[in-house]
Amino acid sequence: MNRSIFLKKIIASSISLFIPVKSKPVAKTKRYFLAKFYVAGFVYYDGETVLNNLKVGEELKIIQEPTNPYDRRALEIYTANNIKIGYVPREENPIPSRLARQNINIIGTVDKINMEADLWRALRINLFAEV
Repeated sequence: MNRSIFLKKIIASSISLFIPVKSKPVAKTKRYFLAKFYVAGFVYYDGETVLNNLKVGEELKIIQEPTNPYDRRALEIYTANNIKIGYVPREENPIPSRLARQNINIIGTVDKINMEADLWRALRINLFAEV
């Protein structure tokens, strides 16, 4: 190998160190609306105690409860502070529970808070699948 070819290769390889490498684009998750409903069992859990602290748009955790003796598709609803406030209503849970069993993230957001309503209609949430 002659000197000029050697120098060209050295220069070309050193220049490539300064050329930015394109990183792979980070996949953004999309949210797909599944349902809108009032929280089931709100009066039987800690819903009333946390109602004043919730805000419209706040995210809620949705967790499967396959050992529930009354509904094998039961989905529990928790606040960001891990306080259980109730369940996804039975008539709304077949599709979200099936998605959750397939490791698709299910998220709830507070849609409406009505302090004057009966407790069973005090909190309405939106349910989303994150893909």
